[in-house]
Amino acid sequence: MSYQFIDQTDTLHAFCQSIQSSPWLAIDTEFVRTDTYFPILSLIQIQNASGIAAIIDPIAIDDLSSLWAVLQDPNIVKVFHSARQDLEVLYQVSGQLPVNIFDTQIACVFLGHGDLAGLARVVAAELNITLEKSQTRTDWQQRPLSAEQLAYAIDDVRTLAPLYEKCLSRLTPEQLDALQQDFAALLEVRLYELAPQNAGEKIKTAKKLPRKNRAIAFRLAEWRERHAIEHNRPKRWILSDDVLVAIAKRPPANVEALYKVPHIKVSSIKTYGETWISLIDEVFSTPELWPILPPPDTPPSLQETVFLEIGFAWANQVALDYHINPHNVIQKADLLALIRQSDRVLIGWRHLLIETPLRAFFRGEMPLCCDNNRLIQKTVT
Repeated sequence: MSYQFIDQTDTLHAFCQSIQSSPWLAIDTEFVRTDTYFPILSLIQIQNASGIAAIIDPIAIDDLSSLWAVLQDPNIVKVFHSARQDLEVLYQVSGQLPVNIFDTQIACVFLGHGDLAGLARVVAAELNITLEKSQTRTDWQQRPLSAEQLAYAIDDVRTLAPLYEKCLSRLTPEQLDALQQDFAALLEVRLYELAPQNAGEKIKTAKKLPRKNRAIAFRLAEWRERHAIEHNRPKRWILSDDVLVAIAKRPPANVEALYKVPHIKVSSIKTYGETWISLIDEVFSTPELWPILPPPDTPPSLQETVFLEIGFAWANQVALDYHINPHNVIQKADLLALIRQSDRVLIGWRHLLIETPLRAFFRGEMPLCCDNNRLIQKTVT
């Protein structure tokens, strides 16, 4: 199992030249994110279609521009497994996202492994390979790295490469086309840009609050995000979501009242209490800035309720067949939009497995029926 360990700029440049004509690259990263807001990139592992592999040390190398150029090459497919966090750390370090990616975790939905299958489980099932996971919680910032750490790091791309080839051999053109939509969604820059002003939108329970309370939650969330970025500290260390929402639900009038908030840290009150009360007072004094609540959705009719039940039955059957978490298949609002014949609602594998069959069903082209104790769609002849 040969590979290069690259910790010098000229060596990295030579390696990137050697792989620039590769049709695809299997890529993995190791990073640390225990006590910081931003992940700290520790290693980048790469293997090409010919088996040329390297572990790149971004801590030792100041100039990674030759690597970024390879990741920007649209003629090379960059293969990841569960790409979201890898893309996030690469974007935050380089200021750019790779282009032309393939995420084997998403692709494995079509192979029946579910939507959140880890690499170890998939390669065990597809390649009969057992990955060593003893270094999962290792400190990737330490130097020098042990032989065990390096072996663990390179193993992921060593198995990711044949897994990608296995996916290509098993997926249909229709499935591959659907996956491109999922991959394109992963490359939307807005997912990785810093946007403290929108931090409250990520807190689901905050979005369910009345207008004034939602304004408080959103203001506290924005402050927390900016503070976490400025000091490079995890948000939860500053103020947890649960405590933030509890403050917004029953806004305290003064610092002393903060001590009554369930699960709040006394140390946080002493450090930030005055700031929080000031922010709450600002919200109370500017009602014109409170978020405008969207108009309530038109409730489903009795007939639409019937279709909702049929739609969820089909979604649950798909979830069962493909080992997907049912909550990750389709939301009620999306299903209702589909029933009401809105424009395309879902993308990627959800569009292919859920929306396309259901639209055909609602048009009367594919009736649902039972076959071998399973719900299936039967083509009308």
